[in-house]
Amino acid sequence: MAFSNTINTAITAHPYWLAGGLILAAVLIRFLIKCLVDFLRPRQPGSRRERYYAYLHSDTWKRLRREALERDGRRCRLCNANTNLHVHHRYYPEVLGTETIDALTTLCQRCHEEIAHYRKRLKQNRGADRNQTS
Repeated sequence: MAFSNTINTAITAHPYWLAGGLILAAVLIRFLIKCLVDFLRPRQPGSRRERYYAYLHSDTWKRLRREALERDGRRCRLCNANTNLHVHHRYYPEVLGTETIDALTTLCQRCHEEIAHYRKRLKQNRGADRNQTS
């Protein structure tokens, strides 16, 4: 009995404890629901990276790559080089293999590496900006 009186006194003396407990319970419930939804969501076998590399060996990708190279005259779209050509995804579709030729561009290895480096720096800077504003 004395213990419950102590708890009641603590709660009435500090109503933020009760609010904090309710907020914690709500966060915990949300987390558990998210975990359950993620667990029940159907998954494709392998990681996204594994599926991507498997896709790069598919006939669909080979056909799109060939079309992009032909459309761009087998030259880098940035520097006009004609050696060490890569076909770069300008953006990725939700499902690999559903992209159109408009999502692809031809780049030489040097330009492709520069774009990858630039995008990596841009992503890092965005993360740093978020940390500074928090």
